[in-house]
Amino acid sequence: MKLYLNTEEYIDTDKGVDLSIPISSHSDSVNAWYVNPVKIEPVKSGSFVGDVNQGGTVNFKDVTINPHGNGTHTECVGHISKELYTINQCLKSFHHKAQVISVSPKKIQNEVFNQIDQVITKDCISNGLSNWSHENTLIVRTLPNEIEKKKKQYSGSNPPYFTKEAISFINEIGVEHLMVDLPSVDREVDHGALTAHKTFWSYPENPQLHKTISELLFIPNELKDGKYIIQIQIMSLENDASPSKIVAHEILK
Repeated sequence: MKLYLNTEEYIDTDKGVDLSIPISSHSDSVNAWYVNPVKIEPVKSGSFVGDVNQGGTVNFKDVTINPHGNGTHTECVGHISKELYTINQCLKSFHHKAQVISVSPKKIQNEVFNQIDQVITKDCISNGLSNWSHENTLIVRTLPNEIEKKKKQYSGSNPPYFTKEAISFINEIGVEHLMVDLPSVDREVDHGALTAHKTFWSYPENPQLHKTISELLFIPNELKDGKYIIQIQIMSLENDASPSKIVAHEILK
């Protein structure tokens, strides 16, 4: 179906590109933050079993997940705040103008942790932008972009992260929804500083309740850098984060 954005531009709603990694109980599913794997288990009560293949009349299963560590998710400022903010309360608009960019993180020597870090800098972001025209969503694909990201075990791997200057620049250009193919915009181990999260949400000085961060996406190479309409799908979940499906639609003329 064609959905017109104006008299000249439209998207084909039947041809979206899913940027989310499925949440699965398979042992090779993506995982971060040392969380337990997803569990999907049939309910058992007395003689009842919620599995047709075990003799039940229906499939009726409990699902145990951690949104932050088990797959693609979207989070609000409630992720870092003392106040109770939920993604269901904060995210009220689900279609946005977006730009996809590809960046190569830069290697630096981290003197505090005595490690080589990979960081996404302000220059990485600014050099990747093309004719930025006040889109409110930025989707960052890190290079190299290997299919193994869909099943990577990130715990203890010190993945790339964003510098404070990069996030400040992202704020300056008006980004309200930041999407990345990393487990976090912050360093995996940072002694609780959470500098990138706090800078993006202006917390605690001026919490930006409408802004979201989506993490652990997979942005396939066939989705070229450029401008899209993005759809954010979440559960109506009163939690700081929800598993999410992120769908990109090419803008057609």
